[in-house]
Amino acid sequence: MKKENTTVEQVEKTEDILAKAKANKKSIILGLIIALVIIIAGGIWSVIRQSGSNKADELISKADIEQTDSIATALYAEAANAGYKSGNRAKAEMGIRLYRDGKYEEALKYLEDASLDDKIAAAGVYTLRGDCYVNLDNFDKALNCYDKAISKADKNPELVPLILVKKANIFRAQGKYADEASAYKTIIDSYPEYVSSMRTDIKKYYERAIASQNK
Repeated sequence: MKKENTTVEQVEKTEDILAKAKANKKSIILGLIIALVIIIAGGIWSVIRQSGSNKADELISKADIEQTDSIATALYAEAANAGYKSGNRAKAEMGIRLYRDGKYEEALKYLEDASLDDKIAAAGVYTLRGDCYVNLDNFDKALNCYDKAISKADKNPELVPLILVKKANIFRAQGKYADEASAYKTIIDSYPEYVSSMRTDIKKYYERAIASQNK
């Protein structure tokens, strides 16, 4: 009787092991299928991405040499919608063109979606965004964009002073003369070559801000 019970237990144990083995086999097969699907999907995405990038590159190249402005704009717009690295450059180009045409809100849609790796180019995009907001009378957002532009510009001796002048003009309009004076003082102290190269007298504007502050 004891031997019979032992045999039954062994059979049950064997069946349990086989069941687990079959279950594991299903899991392994399922895992392999999932992995294969991921690999295939990744390959397809890589092809699609490369194809899309090539399309954007081609559109940009055509737009760069196109003599008719309206056709060039249409090509840049198509490239912008294509996305990818060239698409980001096209978005910046569309922002410039729309800003030039006085379409500030439309320009912002492209500029806010443009992601550029080059720091100076990115600073330029933030600056143009700030200019759009100035023309839309949204000074707070303009100042925020200018601050981001200065951060991206990384003390560029040509771009940073220009942005600081833009900030000073806003502070002047807001009656924030201390902030205006501070912006000009930064230019005078940190960018003397810019001050000497300008036709306008930055020091004069600084003194005007100080005088206005003391009234």
